[in-house]
Amino acid sequence: MDANIEIDDLDKLTLRKIHEMTTTKKSTILLLQKLKLLLTPPTTIEQCVQQNNHAWYLAEYSKLNDTCLSAVIRLSKNTQLVKDVFTLYHSIVVQCQQKILEKPNEEFKGSAQLARSIYILGVLCKYFDVEKNEFDDLEFSVDDLFQLFIFLVQRPESVVKLKSLVGLGFFLQRYGQYLIRDTVRQLYHTYLLDRRPSVAQLRCQVLINLEEYFRDCIRRMAEQDVDYLHTTSTINSSTTHIDDDNSNDANGPTGANLKDTTDVHSEMASSIAQCYLRIVLDTYLSEDETIRQCVRKVVTCILEQGLVHPVQFIPYLIAMTTDRDTTIQQSAEQNLQDLDKTNPGIIQTKVMHGFKMSYQLQKLLVIENNNKNNQQTNLQFDIIRGMTKVAVTPANNQQSPYCSVNHFLYSLIRSSRVYRRGLISQLLKMFDNDTTTTTSTTLEEQLFVADNLAYFPYQVQDEPLYLIEQIDLTVSVSGSTQLQQFRDLLKQYLDYTDDDEGIDINKLEDKFLNLSDTIIDELNQCLRTSKSTMLLLLLKSYLKDVYSLNDTKITEYDHTESSKITDRPIISRKINVKFEPKIVLDTIKPSNHIDNIQRRKQILKDFADFKRYLLAFDTDTDDTVQSISELLPTTSLTSKTKKKSSGTNKRRKVMIDSDDDSADGNFQP
Repeated sequence: MDANIEIDDLDKLTLRKIHEMTTTKKSTILLLQKLKLLLTPPTTIEQCVQQNNHAWYLAEYSKLNDTCLSAVIRLSKNTQLVKDVFTLYHSIVVQCQQKILEKPNEEFKGSAQLARSIYILGVLCKYFDVEKNEFDDLEFSVDDLFQLFIFLVQRPESVVKLKSLVGLGFFLQRYGQYLIRDTVRQLYHTYLLDRRPSVAQLRCQVLINLEEYFRDCIRRMAEQDVDYLHTTSTINSSTTHIDDDNSNDANGPTGANLKDTTDVHSEMASSIAQCYLRIVLDTYLSEDETIRQCVRKVVTCILEQGLVHPVQFIPYLIAMTTDRDTTIQQSAEQNLQDLDKTNPGIIQTKVMHGFKMSYQLQKLLVIENNNKNNQQTNLQFDIIRGMTKVAVTPANNQQSPYCSVNHFLYSLIRSSRVYRRGLISQLLKMFDNDTTTTTSTTLEEQLFVADNLAYFPYQVQDEPLYLIEQIDLTVSVSGSTQLQQFRDLLKQYLDYTDDDEGIDINKLEDKFLNLSDTIIDELNQCLRTSKSTMLLLLLKSYLKDVYSLNDTKITEYDHTESSKITDRPIISRKINVKFEPKIVLDTIKPSNHIDNIQRRKQILKDFADFKRYLLAFDTDTDDTVQSISELLPTTSLTSKTKKKSSGTNKRRKVMIDSDDDSADGNFQP
């Protein structure tokens, strides 16, 4: 067989000759090289092996081989050959379908041939429009082809199902109107909602099909623009000798016609994007990195064309910036930057939704990491942190070894004083343990938020000072309430009246041991709500230590002052201090070796720590620092020395009932 053909000879090809030229790998490679679909060097498989390019080259061959037939036909412009190929593969698929229908309960043995035939049939549909006049004499219609794809995609054979889904994607690139039919919508939605690992490949293929459709829309509109310019230049050159009155009667596409055609494609693509957008975005929250990659590509295609309003993407883009995959992360960061430039303030409208979605993604990443390490995962005891390690090199040795997971989000809105303060205020509201609402935040989520607040890339003094001020106002309300609730329970069940002087641990221990498990659970639940306040107080202590903020700076800070005064750059920042709230971490992940008696003693100890830590803010500086150090791990704080504060330099009171209208945190920037 001679594969050394010239391009001019393609119109003389028959179906038999094409089949002969694609019989072996060597002949197909020669044909692909002649059509410039595959690089010429190396020219033989033997040279591939010699140049260690065997795997890559054959991978390219495998990818292009199935589209080779369509490429040959397109270049030849041989319509009869197109019909012959269509008829051949359509007949093969129909014959297989009839055999399946005749014996539906038996395993079909021609899966390989059927899978390849339905795949090639889809490729042909992608490149050739059966609805054109030159294909009127075909014995099947577009709807007949569609029904074939739908029938085979529901087959139990995995290879037939997958290749049919791929072929259906090619078909839908040409005939996108079928994407809004209930049949395809239900099919795609079923696959995307199926979370089983065995269906992951099919879910990815559905996303690839949608991505290819949106990319094909861009390609088609670009081709229309080129064709319009080419046709217009031809018409103009052929009508130069016609007078002005007759020149307007020339046949051909006008600017209005081109706009109408483009609008039709855009409207169809917009309708399809709106139809599948929600389910596609929800699919992103998956432990499978490949699926997340596919979703990212679909989102990028839709955003590039502006098919839907971008506000729907913001929470998912915020979550994507926290992905471990750098490709997903960088793409989402670029998309958010573009949205912030074109729509200032739009990110702030969905920032809290994005934060919560980031937490959900981090939980899934824990599952993914455990699956890779073949470890059993239990989300109940896996602690999700809001900070991540960063590589410290000699070039950036002054950088902290940790950064917040959502550091990019904060850096994006940090330049606006209004937006960054709004973000901090909204995040602190997540520490409000209002039992009357169904949307209260768990302690695990609060730890995630506290980690982010601790490691945000603050640059001016106003940022940590404003955060500390808001923490004081939050604790002043919630701290005293939570303390009083536990005191009321002690009074009710133990007839013990607590005061600010201290706790008689020995006296309470004996009574605690005699309480029923139901009462102990109630006391433990009440104390657990106080851990959010403890977390805020530990966060404040961490910020003071890292940014060297003394009580004078905190007391004198006024958020209403001009930015020229408060927005002074941060000069001192400790990089070796880690935020590690041990008392909260122990609550989230308790020890497995604790018995019932130790558990009761631990509840009493936690209450004593909480009470002492709250009351410590009403005392001198040295007493407070000592209390903080007792609650933090000894390895997490660097050694430091504190000078005795003067009598007038007192810590701001937090155990008060404030009558100030600003105590609810609703400040005007």
